[in-house]
Amino acid sequence: MNQTKNKIAVICLGTELTQGFTLNTNAHWISGRLRELGFDTAYRVTLPDSAEAWDAAWEMIRSAGITTVIIGGGLGPTSDDKTRGLVAKTCGLKLVYHPECEEHIKDWFASRGKPYVEMNRVQAYIPEGATVLDNPVGTAPGFRVTKDGITLFTIPGVPSEAKVMFDRHIAPWLHSLGAPRLYTRETRLSGISEARLEEIIRTVDFGKTSWSSLPVKDAIVFRIYTHESGELLGKVQAAFEKALGDESVIVSRDGKNMVQVIMDLLRAKGEKMTSAESCTGGLIASEMVSEAGSSDVFEGGIVAYQNEIKRTLLRVPESILNKYGAVSEPVVRAMAEGASEAFGCPWAVATSGVAGPGGGTSETPVGLVWMAVKTPYGTFAESEIFPGDRAQVREKSAYRVLNQLRLAILNKKALAL
Repeated sequence: MNQTKNKIAVICLGTELTQGFTLNTNAHWISGRLRELGFDTAYRVTLPDSAEAWDAAWEMIRSAGITTVIIGGGLGPTSDDKTRGLVAKTCGLKLVYHPECEEHIKDWFASRGKPYVEMNRVQAYIPEGATVLDNPVGTAPGFRVTKDGITLFTIPGVPSEAKVMFDRHIAPWLHSLGAPRLYTRETRLSGISEARLEEIIRTVDFGKTSWSSLPVKDAIVFRIYTHESGELLGKVQAAFEKALGDESVIVSRDGKNMVQVIMDLLRAKGEKMTSAESCTGGLIASEMVSEAGSSDVFEGGIVAYQNEIKRTLLRVPESILNKYGAVSEPVVRAMAEGASEAFGCPWAVATSGVAGPGGGTSETPVGLVWMAVKTPYGTFAESEIFPGDRAQVREKSAYRVLNQLRLAILNKKALAL
């Protein structure tokens, strides 16, 4: 197969995207589906509603030898929806009225008890000779047209419509091209820096595989992928893990995130956990309950932002608070143990720190967070000064202590007793 046939350009049109008013989730989703189908996203471009920007992007696509282009957005009824006209002009075609498309639009409004607006008629105009792509969940049809050996697909920008249209029209067409299968492995890592990971990567022979790494809120996601074979992928994965040396940094090999892994570990033990949070303000509890089935392992949590709450609900001794201050090892240990007792859970995590931007001192600088894990075999604690703004300090500390909980459940005592 010609190598350019499995390389695709994804173009999203919309000034609201380029100006940062709307997050471009479609490009991310489409690229993921292309990868699953065995295709590479060669270019992913976001353009304003501008003819000049489109013309420049089209010249780039032609010069790059791309043969398939997926265009998202710009198919609505308003004057800033320019995709139909831009593609028609590029292909040297006139726009032709399709009465069946307008009938679909009228039926769509009628089925929802809404009046049909004549402005929607513009959506029934398609470049002459193009294949109409029906839209079962919205008003705007898409279309497929070929120009200079390049096949262009247009689909709406509304995410729910874009996904249905992709799977209904584009995926079957791509499948007919016979792209080679893409073999991939995803490893989630925690407790290792990007710099250290880079050192390890340089010692591994990846051969005919490719790799990528991406920091996310709970881990570094490291992927190895190839079109060659699953056997080759397995050998390279094994070499990578051997180079890592410390297996405890591997959170998962199956795509599960930190919380999902902790849930699995606790379910296997038939045990539950709780949380006591000060600076993280309920973030740990929120991350736990964001996963379906969290009630199997998570009893609840206490946000003890004020010292009075630490004393009354978590039974942190006033003498400890007075002597060491809220941001200290003795207090965070007592918080974890108090939560464990209050909820009757063998496992508990606690945080207390200075998230900033103000409130820091020479003894407790901004970013300093004490974290504790209460386990059936003892309570462990550590501190870290996290860089970043308030939100980053909270998120980093929440996932640091969750990773320490994971290690503790695995009986790997990463925190100092």
